[in-house]
Amino acid sequence: MITSEAAATVLVYGFITSLVYALFAEGFSLIFGVARMIDAAYGMWYTAAAYMSFALVTVYNIPSLVTFFATIAALFAAGFVYYWAVLRRIKDHIEMIMTTFLIALVIQNLIVLLFTNFPWSTPVVLPGSTLVFGVSVFNQQLAAAIAASTLLILLWLLIYRTKVGLAIRSVAQDLDAAVCVGIRPERTMALVLGLSTALAGLASLLVTPQSTITPVLGWPMLTLAFAIVVLGGLGDYRGTLLAAFVIGYVEIAVQNLVSPLYSGAASLITVLLTLWLRPKGIFGRSVE
Repeated sequence: MITSEAAATVLVYGFITSLVYALFAEGFSLIFGVARMIDAAYGMWYTAAAYMSFALVTVYNIPSLVTFFATIAALFAAGFVYYWAVLRRIKDHIEMIMTTFLIALVIQNLIVLLFTNFPWSTPVVLPGSTLVFGVSVFNQQLAAAIAASTLLILLWLLIYRTKVGLAIRSVAQDLDAAVCVGIRPERTMALVLGLSTALAGLASLLVTPQSTITPVLGWPMLTLAFAIVVLGGLGDYRGTLLAAFVIGYVEIAVQNLVSPLYSGAASLITVLLTLWLRPKGIFGRSVE
């Protein structure tokens, strides 16, 4: 029998987890929806942000707020350069996956070279805890939920209420038509890559201060992002958001009510069952 305490725990922690998952997955969704790219290195930007933050805070004693903005700016610039230097030259999907996978391995090995394979912990920015619906939540997690929800709203406003967002949606829907109305697709795609890597970094900075970091941190996150985006419908903002909540709540429910060992498998089974019923995902559209 499920107790009220267990139900409250699932409700609160499922909401927090889902928000962070959504923030991370929206970046991956942008890459696919606009640039039609499957970036196998996406998880490594999550890892890189965690280690950059760790180095700035613990090694160089840079204030947390300065570290936060410096890391996000660096990730955005890296994504922008990443597109112009590498991705725009690749047209074949298989070549894209192989190239980005190799780049991910290079980044991972650079991290091992600089920081070793030893797991490190970044300091908690907001210590203490707060009761939410009778559930004790670390202040760091509460701040992560507030920040993630705010950033998701700002991302929605950027995509659907600005000229930049209009350009992004135009390139995603019809590349040739976008060119005809004066939009420069390559600049738009470079912006999208910068934005997506920044989103990966933001998700990392919200989560990693309360956990250990390792050089392989990004691989399970890449799998998670791929599962969410496929479940939601490739490249769809609403679908990705809803899918993040489905997977987030499934994981937390299984962790708390069954066993943490089965949470990952439960998420993948949820994706498979949904795609069996709706092959294009929740809000999916056909993609050539």
